[in-house]
Amino acid sequence: MTKFFLIIYNFLFILLLIPFSLIILIFSGKYRKELFFNLPARFACFESPAASKKTIWVHCASLGEIRAVEPVLENLKKDYFIVLTAVTKTGFEYAQKIRKADFVSLLPLDVYPVMRKAFGKIKPVALILVETEIWVSMIYAAKRSGAKVITVNGRMSEKSFVMYNRICFFCGRFINLIDAILARNADDAKRFELLGASKENVSVTGNIKYDRDFSAGTQRKDFGLKDEVFIFSAGSTREGEEEIIAEAYKKLSVKNPDIKFFLAPRHLVRVKKVKRILENFGIKYSLFSELGKDKIEKFVLVDAFGKLQNIYSVSDVCYVGGSIVNKGGQNPIEPAAYAKPVLFGKNMGNFKTESEILLNYGGAFVVSNADDIASEIERFYSDRDLLNKAGQNALNAVNSQKGAVNITIQKLREQLNGK
Repeated sequence: MTKFFLIIYNFLFILLLIPFSLIILIFSGKYRKELFFNLPARFACFESPAASKKTIWVHCASLGEIRAVEPVLENLKKDYFIVLTAVTKTGFEYAQKIRKADFVSLLPLDVYPVMRKAFGKIKPVALILVETEIWVSMIYAAKRSGAKVITVNGRMSEKSFVMYNRICFFCGRFINLIDAILARNADDAKRFELLGASKENVSVTGNIKYDRDFSAGTQRKDFGLKDEVFIFSAGSTREGEEEIIAEAYKKLSVKNPDIKFFLAPRHLVRVKKVKRILENFGIKYSLFSELGKDKIEKFVLVDAFGKLQNIYSVSDVCYVGGSIVNKGGQNPIEPAAYAKPVLFGKNMGNFKTESEILLNYGGAFVVSNADDIASEIERFYSDRDLLNKAGQNALNAVNSQKGAVNITIQKLREQLNGK
């Protein structure tokens, strides 16, 4: 019966892939480069990696997951040849840059003949999936090749659970093929079990994103900023949030001239649209890519990829986007790890546990609109003791959750050693 569902999945995958690709080709500048970047790799047209040790294939969706799994890669690389794949172009390029893996590629298409070809070339003893990467043909091909399948930092948000639960009769057959799911927390673990994972194969190991090295913060002088300037940053904003940030800025800028805003849209393809929003509000702005060239305006629009962590590190207060609008929120750990008070909306379903821990420690604050954001900024701007205390609370929340990497590595090695 599993083979039958695999055939149905592959038929639907190919059926939907063709019109989806045509739509992107014709209408979407945002994803066109992604679609056609290194196209041969999508069909597993790469040389077989020259492995001198047993091979482990680690797969991540994108940049954030690769950053999180770096310490795990460093540990496993001592004893294994590491193949690392990513779905996105940015993830692939970052993986090549950091050199934590022995071989890096884009993820081949999740069609069984392509995946079977990829496993024939890579020959891994284990496939490690990071967070919510459930690729049916990939999992099936791994099991057919004799490789163990392990999910690390397993994440199953409420939104993802609702989607997968609708087809539980289908996806449960393949989730059940995963040998071990190392979940971030009890809620994630329970959802994996409800979707078909065997209870004995699921364990809670914590969130490895808390264990990332955040010590390499940027200095303000690197951005041409003075120490006395108060900086508010809004990261990974989504459509509908830029107007809110702009309105908050307008409320504050007249009577608080020392406050500087950084706004980083989640997708850089929206920078042109955000420019128009700022212009409609009458806001003069500088582009992040122009810092150091001319006078810096009080409002900076971030038009460069991969700079948000650096911006968080030099900020005083940070807003995490996708949370006032209903997009599930973004990762609040990064600003909190730099001891910054964190603001977010009520829609943090993708990071429910992380946001609740920060709220409980007094390091995060819920906002609903421009008035709330302006009020919180002004409160911290006028009370530096409160600012420092809330920032320390945020850092304490992060530190309280550290240790997941060591537990994850221990569990991984038990699986790899057949325990």
